[in-house]
Amino acid sequence: MKKLIAFVSILLTLFSCKSVHYTPKSYNESQIIAGSSGGVSGTIREYCLLDNGQLFMSKGVDGEWKAMRKLKKSTTRDIFEKAGDLGLDRLNFKHPGNMTYYLVIKQPPRFNEIKWGESGISTPDSLKEFHHFLMTVFQP
Repeated sequence: MKKLIAFVSILLTLFSCKSVHYTPKSYNESQIIAGSSGGVSGTIREYCLLDNGQLFMSKGVDGEWKAMRKLKKSTTRDIFEKAGDLGLDRLNFKHPGNMTYYLVIKQPPRFNEIKWGESGISTPDSLKEFHHFLMTVFQP
């Protein structure tokens, strides 16, 4: 009887354990958001990667985040390291256009938003390349 009670206790403990899932709005650690907005249709599409590997997507103006998948720890770490190497947490570049591309780096308490797309303004290749890389990794 004691063995049965111990077994049931262990089973209950195992089934009550769940991994914690966050949303970009409830997560208080580092995040990278990459997206685009504007154009003829005014479409907004953005992706948010939490430093725990959770990936989200948002379309439209409602801003509702939908969970996509979880990236490998190594991929997540590489993305955040690359953002740090590029100095995106402190780069001051705000030149939105009709079609705007953007990166948002959140490292509480710091927050930095980078926008480009304005015609006649030269955008650093490193920004465009990093954004393209993220879109390749993030899109299903």
